[in-house]
Amino acid sequence: MTWPSGFAPSSPRRTPTPGDRPAPCYPPGVSRSVPVCPHCVAPDEVPIVCDRCGWRWHDNPRPAAAVLLERATDDGDRAILLLRRAVEPGAGAWDLPAGYLDPGESFEQAAVRETREEAGLEIALGPLAGVYHSPAANAVTAVFRATALDAAAHVRVDFESSGHAWIPRSQIDAWLPKVAFPSMARAIEDWARHRVP
Repeated sequence: MTWPSGFAPSSPRRTPTPGDRPAPCYPPGVSRSVPVCPHCVAPDEVPIVCDRCGWRWHDNPRPAAAVLLERATDDGDRAILLLRRAVEPGAGAWDLPAGYLDPGESFEQAAVRETREEAGLEIALGPLAGVYHSPAANAVTAVFRATALDAAAHVRVDFESSGHAWIPRSQIDAWLPKVAFPSMARAIEDWARHRVP
């Protein structure tokens, strides 16, 4: 690896002692240590550049997509689908169907795929509701409105969720504190307040 000037691999900040971290979980020979990983790199140490191929890693936010999946309620209100997270981060809290983009995937494709994977539903993607930044996750999420292609289809959650709920717009305020991530809570609140296209 090529490191920016001033990087000192032997500095105390970069050289943990054996007691500072758990033993690696990979078998010997599968991996090797590197001077710094993308998680620990300091602002003055980026980009990280590969000596072999020239690939560069910048500390840019990761792109993600989420879906405000809507359906009509019996009283004429609108409701959105929330999934109860079964995995960290945010296990036990609620979230929209969402996830990071796969390589080469568009935001729209990711929104459709994540809803299929996490809720078992095929959707008709609607307009972009907004773009939301999550500093804690270093992510930028494009949030879309959508409806199920089959309004009678049942939600089938995957291993990432332990349950689901359809939350009417009139009840959103009570659910906002239960949402796992502030960026998605803002998207949901914007939807409830009619602040999205």
